[in-house]
Amino acid sequence: MLITFTSLRGSPGTSAATLALTWAWPRHAVAAECDPSGGQALAVFDPGGSLGHRGMFEAMLAARTMPLPQALWQQTITLPDGTGRHFLLPGPQTTRVAESLQWQRLALAFRTWESVDVLADCGRLRSRGMPHAVLGNADLTVLVVRNDRHSLRALASSVDLIREEIGLLGTADDGLVVVVAAAATGFPLKEIERQFAKLGLPVVGEMPWDPSSATQFTDTFRPGKRFETSSLLETSRKLGFEIGKRAFTRSRRLRGQAIPEQAPARQERPRRELVRRSPPPSVPRPAASAGEGDRHVG
Repeated sequence: MLITFTSLRGSPGTSAATLALTWAWPRHAVAAECDPSGGQALAVFDPGGSLGHRGMFEAMLAARTMPLPQALWQQTITLPDGTGRHFLLPGPQTTRVAESLQWQRLALAFRTWESVDVLADCGRLRSRGMPHAVLGNADLTVLVVRNDRHSLRALASSVDLIREEIGLLGTADDGLVVVVAAAATGFPLKEIERQFAKLGLPVVGEMPWDPSSATQFTDTFRPGKRFETSSLLETSRKLGFEIGKRAFTRSRRLRGQAIPEQAPARQERPRRELVRRSPPPSVPRPAASAGEGDRHVG
């Protein structure tokens, strides 16, 4: 499945939310940095630069001599969550590089990873270099909005334009959902849900106000003992299951396949110790693991 994350205005924490959800995802997953303003996650998990230059641009160059899906996979690193099944694909470092990427090819390549879900951080809507092809090929788009009056009002007044921009067919298309990013002060989630329900826009949950945990995904990864039980990750586990279920249901319906009674994704709490697990047999192994220098994952 391909699930995209975007925002309408400001910086509501889309990148941190994407990484937190990938970290807690119930299946194999890759956080793909498609934000045209520049990816930062590689520096978070490899601040010393021991893994060298990695990312989609390097994969496009390597794809001259190998299939693009394989080239992309070789650019991923394993996230240090202890499960061995969650990965990061670094994105373009600048807007100019982002504009040079063939986003349609990248989106189609993501879709070939049938046993791995791709959670793509697409940055802010209407920004320069926006990867519209990735949004247009998504099984589900998650719009992250800050819980404040101006952000919620801006979203309510432009829902139809947003649907059109990401390629949805009106209110009957359930390809867009909202995740609210909590602020120090804000409106009750139930009230937000009621207001957006009138617009046919489901709110699937709220990311908690947890700046100390969010910093682990935006600055330098130095988790404390309580990181795995933080409100950010506990909420991400619940949200990940709900988002995955909606994406799975829509994906099967769009492809005309029968939907089983239960999605195969199973919610699982990641182990805190480092446990290496092999990726699914249908995809090649990632090139390296964050924090392991130049060693390959065995």
